[in-house]
Amino acid sequence: MIATIPCPCPGTPHESDTVTLRDALAPRDAMAISKDLVVLYAEDPDSTAGDVLAVLTEGYVLRGIEAWTLVGMDGKPLEVTKGAIRDVILSRLDVFSLVGEVADDLYAEAVMLPLLQRASKSSPPTPTEDSTSAPTDSGSKPPTPSRPFSTTTTPMDDIGQTFASPGGDSSFSPSSASAA
Repeated sequence: MIATIPCPCPGTPHESDTVTLRDALAPRDAMAISKDLVVLYAEDPDSTAGDVLAVLTEGYVLRGIEAWTLVGMDGKPLEVTKGAIRDVILSRLDVFSLVGEVADDLYAEAVMLPLLQRASKSSPPTPTEDSTSAPTDSGSKPPTPSRPFSTTTTPMDDIGQTFASPGGDSSFSPSSASAA
């Protein structure tokens, strides 16, 4: 696939250039791009979706370009190397965007599909088909709610004090005046 870009050559000797991308990435290149994401998260655990997409596109461009019409300072054809791709393509947003868009269309599925398949296997499907509620025994009687617990002290002249117990029964305690 060919991307047409504004001429990034030194001195702009012509109006536009073409960048030819491989029809498909080699398996090693696709794997390397997916591993770049591991490195991204290791270096920056707060990476955004935009960071991920930018790393993918950069990998597609670095590993997908096989030829171009670019020339160097001497006017001779510029060799396609990762260093030259970084210097000429990735350093200019307008050029990087044009080549990156073509590269995304060509390679995104081949790189992203295995990542998405791995992710879908590691998380359960939703919604669940079975109930996630705790099982209940439909034959048993529901538990009786417990009564609130309180303690009340009520003076009863010189007779004694009455206390409410947790079970709701009362108990009697003679006062010191009536015990004497």
